[in-house]
Amino acid sequence: MASAGSSGGSVSELAAKLYDACLTKFPPDHLFNQQELLGLGVLPKSDLALLLQCTQSLVDQKLFRLLQQNNRLAWKIISRDDAEKLQNLSHDESMVYNVIHSTGRSGIWVRAIQNRTNLHKSILDRCLKSLEGKNYIKSVHNVKFPSRKMYMLAGLAPSEDVTGGAWFTDGVLDEDFITTMAGYIEYTVSRKSWFEISSADGPSKRIKTADGSASLKQEPGQREYIPFPAGYQGYPTVATITAAVNGSDLTPVRLGEESVLQLLEMLCFDNKLVALNNGEIYRSVKNPVAVKQSQARKPAGDDDASDRLVQNGMTEAPCGHCPVFKLCAPGGAVSPESCEYFDPWLEKALGF
Repeated sequence: MASAGSSGGSVSELAAKLYDACLTKFPPDHLFNQQELLGLGVLPKSDLALLLQCTQSLVDQKLFRLLQQNNRLAWKIISRDDAEKLQNLSHDESMVYNVIHSTGRSGIWVRAIQNRTNLHKSILDRCLKSLEGKNYIKSVHNVKFPSRKMYMLAGLAPSEDVTGGAWFTDGVLDEDFITTMAGYIEYTVSRKSWFEISSADGPSKRIKTADGSASLKQEPGQREYIPFPAGYQGYPTVATITAAVNGSDLTPVRLGEESVLQLLEMLCFDNKLVALNNGEIYRSVKNPVAVKQSQARKPAGDDDASDRLVQNGMTEAPCGHCPVFKLCAPGGAVSPESCEYFDPWLEKALGF
């Protein structure tokens, strides 16, 4: 085997077998060390020199990427499609592509690419323009950093940290969609949070029949609800609420449990829902009829005395129950200057 490794052709054949064995026995994102590659049975376990020849051959063909793991050499496999792309790139373009590739679905800021590649801005701009023109990369809008220009691989979908999840459309918070889904969730939870009891018949209504005689029509009574007893465990879970939302035909995209959980937390902050068993199940504060009446009611005007601040200002202010209060800082993504809730609250509080 050692003599076979002395010829370039044999090294290429062994390198190809090593690559195929890595594809078969390991996940695509696995980092290989020397012991793992020798343990595949393609090369003699003691022939480290032949292993390095094969790995270098694969690196030259862009099929392996050389990395460092715990101050030791490591290799990561590259798909043949990506390898073909890299073979057609210049050295600078290859460096930029590898940096963007390493960030996955999170994307990377242009300034961070420049810091990691040490390329001049004009060269970096030319590489980015070339890679984008070949449809290898794409620019993405990050809702956390709207002023930053970021890039990621063209074939990947941005993560929710980048797009903001289902509640953002083209980087803008979709308030109407949030309101619609929150109302549906509150009503859905309320139907499973209260027990409907049969009420007595309502008042009689006198109606005129076709022959001119009078008749009495019994009006249906008003629905009555009572809460379930303490310890009741039939309240809906996050999974059942998510399934109901996705089956409602109200959302154009399929929502995950994380997105629905964000709405549940918002409804809890608004005192419309109550989380039980450490957030495993939820119940509504109002019964289904009260929820429907509340959602159908028009918003009160600014001069409505019932809508003004009448209690403790420290607890009623938006900052007191803001879920992202710890992230709020001047000049940040969440800041006092850009808060859309504080000024309306202050106007209502002072009665302007």
